[in-house]
Order: sequence, then structure tokens, then C-alpha cells
Amino acid sequence: MRRQELSPAARRRGDRIRVSRIAALLSALIVLTAVHRTQAQHAPDASWINPRASAPHSSELVTPKEDLRLRYVDRRNIGVSKISSAAGSGDTRCEMSPEEFHKSYPPLIEWIRKMLDANAHVAQTVSSRGFSRLPHYFTKHTLVTTKVVIVDPLPVPPLASMGLTRFADFVRGDSDGITYIDTIFLKPTQSENENVYFHELIHIIQWRLLGPDRFLLAYANGLECFGYRQSPLEAMAYDAESEFASSTLIFNAEKLVADKLGL
Repeated sequence: MRRQELSPAARRRGDRIRVSRIAALLSALIVLTAVHRTQAQHAPDASWINPRASAPHSSELVTPKEDLRLRYVDRRNIGVSKISSAAGSGDTRCEMSPEEFHKSYPPLIEWIRKMLDANAHVAQTVSSRGFSRLPHYFTKHTLVTTKVVIVDPLPVPPLASMGLTRFADFVRGDSDGITYIDTIFLKPTQSENENVYFHELIHIIQWRLLGPDRFLLAYANGLECFGYRQSPLEAMAYDAESEFASSTLIFNAEKLVADKLGL
């Protein structure tokens, strides 16, 4: 998902708030790291995504801040039962429990698949949009199999009716686009914005590599633990989009996602 850009003043206010929150989060993580290391000795099959360890040739792609965020993503279950509270508030945990996810996932994925079926007749391939730069960053297969639907308003699942009322801010968010599995939904105002397509294609690769269940759990946990803009999967998309928009340097966007996920 990509949100509409804020004014410079609003961004500065948001940056100050995020900096203070991140500072508190980092303090908590220093303590939590020691706890996690102790727990790991008793759970040898736990497999954290650590980009530096699993992708030694891509260490320059992962910043220390990203490394902290990505440690919240587990190869098999995206951090369920492994993420302690980002705020460090006692026994309060910031991620969904396995039980809650297993209850919420079936109606959510059913809603997504029905919505995709309902819009299939108006979907076009990204390759048919004729962008000149995207083929340098994504494979032909990705561009011909990824679909795009131009629509306003964007389809957002009724999370409250699924018992996920704490994601109300996400549902109300004013977004330029949103991606489900293999389909990008964009507002008409963004239908020719190559940068937005790039951002959503990063999510397409995340969906593909993680699979629907792991992607949705990682995205939900990221929202709860870090907020929208600093959540691991969104931060990855925004950072890659920024590089795409500001530089002519060509890079393999699909490999970048895989490296940062450690897959």
C-alpha cells in the first residue's frame, strides 16, 4: 500500500514523533535482544530473518534500522509468539497471537479472493501500461502476470467486522494504491505514476515470496509494532521507491526484496 504524500510541515511533525517513538523502541529492543538470545538457546529450530547472515553479499542493502525491523519477521511464522511489546509494557504484546491469526485469516483471505474475482474483468497487466523503466527493475514474468485495476475508492477489507477493530486507522488511511496477492489497485489520479507502480510491485514480490498467510501476518504485526510508515514491509517498499525515483542506477528489485527478507 502507498499513502498519499503529506505536506512538508506535516512530514516534519510526523518525523519528530517517529523519532521519539523509535528512540523508545530501540531502548526496549536492547533489553529484548538479550532475552531473545537466551530463548534461542532453548529453541534451536527458531529461524529469524537476518539479512546479513542469510545474504552475505547483500549486507550493503540493509541498514541497522532495517535489520532491527526485519528481525521481527520469522521465516516460518512471521514472528508469532516471538515479538515482545515494542513499547516494552510488561506482558503486553504488540503482535497477533497464533489463535487470533488463525481465526482472522480465513475470512480475510476469502474476502480478498472474492474481491479479486469480482474485478478480474477490468484488470490489465502492468506490462500493458507501457512504462519504460519498470522492465529494467522487474522481470518480464512479473510485469505480465501482475494485474492492475484503476478504481476509486480503493477496496479495503472490513476488518472491524472480522474482529480486528484496532486496525481502524489503516482502514481509514487515504492511500494511492493497495496490493492483494497478484493485483494492484490504484486510484485514477495515480494511473500513470510509474513510481507508485514500482512501490506496489515491491509488495507483489513480498506477497509472492512470503505467501498470503505469512505476508498478511507480517503486515499486521508490522502495523501494530511499528506503525504504518515504519512497518518492515512498507519501509522496504518506500525505501526502494525512493531509490527508484531519485536515481538512474538500475538494480534488481526482486533480488533486493529477497535479500532483505533473507529468502
